[in-house]
Amino acid sequence: MSLGERIALARKQAGLSQEQLGDKLEVSRQAVSKWESDQTNPDVAYVAQMCRLLGVSSDWLLLGEESAQTAAPARCPGCQAIVSGLDQFCPNCGRSLREEKKPSEGYTLFLKSGDFSAREDLIRLSNTGIFSKGSPLYKPLTWDDTQTLIDSAPIVLARGLSTQQVKTLWDKLYNPGLFTFFQDCEEEDLQVLKTYPGIDPSTLPQPPREPLSFGMVVLAVVLGVVGGIFLLSIL
Repeated sequence: MSLGERIALARKQAGLSQEQLGDKLEVSRQAVSKWESDQTNPDVAYVAQMCRLLGVSSDWLLLGEESAQTAAPARCPGCQAIVSGLDQFCPNCGRSLREEKKPSEGYTLFLKSGDFSAREDLIRLSNTGIFSKGSPLYKPLTWDDTQTLIDSAPIVLARGLSTQQVKTLWDKLYNPGLFTFFQDCEEEDLQVLKTYPGIDPSTLPQPPREPLSFGMVVLAVVLGVVGGIFLLSIL
C-alpha cells in the first residue's frame, strides 16, 4: 500500500471527503486527490496534521507499519490531544513532547580560572585517587601538568562525581574560588559553563551509610557473645 492509498484509507475511515479533509488542512480538494493518487507527496507539516485529524500514527501513514495501524494514537501527556510522531510540541497546549530526562545525580568539577595559585590545588586533587579515566586528574600531576591545565582553563576536570566525592574534594581546596561544582549537564560550551553559579558542597546532604553486610553482622554478634562470656568469667 502506497502513501497515497494510506491517506485515502485513513480519510475514509474518519468519514471525511477529499473536500472536507482539504478544508481542515487549508488546501484544495485537488491537492488531496493528487496525494491519494501518488502524483505528489504532502509536506511533512501536512502529514503531521493528517495524523492528528485522522487519528493515525506517523509510522503507519509514512512507513506503512501494520502494527502501528491498530495501535492507539499518541496523545499529549498534558491535555491528551492526539499528536503525531512528527510533533515536537503539542499543537493544542504547547507542551514539549520530547522525552523528559531525569535530572542527573552526578556533579561536575570545573576549573574556572587559569590562576597560578590553582597549581597546588590541582596536585592535591590528583592525589586523591577519586577520578576515573578520562579525567585530567586521573593520575597524580606533575608541576608541568598543572601548568598545562591552567593554560587550558576554563576546563571540565571531572563529571559524574558523587556527593561524598564532592565533599572530599572540597575539603582539599585551598583556593575554592577558582573551582566550581555543579550538577552534570549536557552543556559543552566552556564559556557558558564558566557562568554557572555552582553549588556550595558544604550544604549537600550526607550520603546514607551503607548497611553492614551479613558477615559483619555475624562477626559483631560473635564478638558480643565472647565479650559477654569473658565479663561473666571475671565477675
